[in-house]
Amino acid sequence: MDLYHKLLISGLIFFFIFAISWICFARLSMTYIEREMRKEGKEPPLWDGMGARIVGYAFAITLPKDSLKNYILVDAEAAKRLSRPLDRKLAVCYIIAGFVVTMIALVTYFVKPDDLIL
Repeated sequence: MDLYHKLLISGLIFFFIFAISWICFARLSMTYIEREMRKEGKEPPLWDGMGARIVGYAFAITLPKDSLKNYILVDAEAAKRLSRPLDRKLAVCYIIAGFVVTMIALVTYFVKPDDLIL
C-alpha cells in the first residue's frame, strides 16, 4: 500500500471522526448553550449559513478570551461562560478533527499514486 492510499484511508477515518464530533457538538453543546442563553434573555443568532454557527460556537469556546474581543459570529462571552467541560472537550475534538481532515485532504491532493500517469 503506497502513501496515497494510506492518506485516503486515514482521511476517511478522520472524516468520520469529524462528522460524529460535529453532530455531537451541535446536538449536545450548541443546543444547551442556546437554551441557557434564552433563559438569560439573550437571543442566539438567527442566521446559520451552512453550519457556520457551529464553528462559531466551537471557536468561541476554545479560543482564549482575549482573542474574542471583536468576535461577531456568536456571543462569545456568553458561549464561553455557559459552556460545560463536556462542551469544551467536544469543541476541541471538533476543531482538531476538522483541521486534520483539511490537512490530509491538502496533502493527498498533491501526492499522486504511482500508477496514475498525468
